[in-house]
Amino acid sequence: MSSSEVMPPTEPDPARPSAWEAPAIGLGFVLAFAGVAWWLTRPPGAETGRARFEAAPIDPDYARYVGDRACAACHPGEAAAHSRSGHSRTLRPASRSSAARKLDGRTFDDPERPGVSWRFATEGGRPSAERREGSGSERFPIEYAFGSGRHATTFVSLLDRDPARPSALEHRLTFFAHLKGAGLTPGQMEATGRPGNTPHGLVLSASDTRKCFECHVTVPSDRGPGFLDEATMIPNVSCERCHGPARGHVEAARRAEAGGAWPPGFGLDGAMARGEMKLCGACHRLPEMVTPGGIRVDNAALVRFQPVGLMQSACFLKGGGKLACSTCHDPHARASTDRAGYNATCRSCHSAPDQVACPRSPEAGCVDCHMPRRDVGRGMMMSDHWIRADPSAGR
Repeated sequence: MSSSEVMPPTEPDPARPSAWEAPAIGLGFVLAFAGVAWWLTRPPGAETGRARFEAAPIDPDYARYVGDRACAACHPGEAAAHSRSGHSRTLRPASRSSAARKLDGRTFDDPERPGVSWRFATEGGRPSAERREGSGSERFPIEYAFGSGRHATTFVSLLDRDPARPSALEHRLTFFAHLKGAGLTPGQMEATGRPGNTPHGLVLSASDTRKCFECHVTVPSDRGPGFLDEATMIPNVSCERCHGPARGHVEAARRAEAGGAWPPGFGLDGAMARGEMKLCGACHRLPEMVTPGGIRVDNAALVRFQPVGLMQSACFLKGGGKLACSTCHDPHARASTDRAGYNATCRSCHSAPDQVACPRSPEAGCVDCHMPRRDVGRGMMMSDHWIRADPSAGR
């Protein structure tokens, strides 16, 4: 995903998908999906979606995307850090997923349904999950792997490839790195009563399918965000997802190398805290995206959505616009595990004369005490970003 050259639109761009984005599904797989009973509930007019997509004009910005390697020519450090980050691996074909390889040949009991098991296998380079119950079985293809894999990898397959009305199956089991195995996908517990939740997995509506892909790609189609097109989407969260399409900037830099003026800063230079939070939170969640009544200190599920917690904290609310994601995290790199470095960031503010220093430990332990790691489900541990005086006391 990630050319040292600005590529003309007529040449293939390594940042853009190739044959893997449109894998063929064999007849047996199509019949297997009939078990989800999706076809019988297919929305009226779905057959016109591709016609609407083909009639839609090409987004003029699409030709301005140049790919990460073009950025790396001038920004090798940031590009190298990004290439190792989770953002560079938010979406990939399941056939290239290390999680699918680790699950190959293994069987897991369904966590909620006695007598039901799931067997993962890769045949002919195509991963699948086979649901077994009694003497019967159904096999579901695994097409896409969502997530960097640092915590987990969730599998998704498209049920309808109509760019205007896509539908997808979020598979029943997810690969969890700390378990080195599979467990129930978050949000698919029977008790949630979530619409679309089936014994086979979660059937996503067109709107939810687009939302899922839009947060895991740079561009969902060459027609803009209203469509999902596997042939033209640019996978993963690339440099240009946050900084915008860079062709003009790169061409200006080329002219500068030949003696012209260097281009001004590009993208997020000087972004204010709330603007940055809005950008990151569009996918990592914002308070307004949480179910009413869900923003509570005892709601461990919020720990997965770091901007939500951070924006409730006194550090954010009283920080005068100084605190945002990039205050503590290098936006180009994988999140650091250096606790001392985070503690130093805390002290950089709290050692100022007008700030309150911790009366218990003013020099160390800031993160361990005020941002403890919490179980967000299935044993996944994440740092609580709702920075509080005493998290253990719920305040």
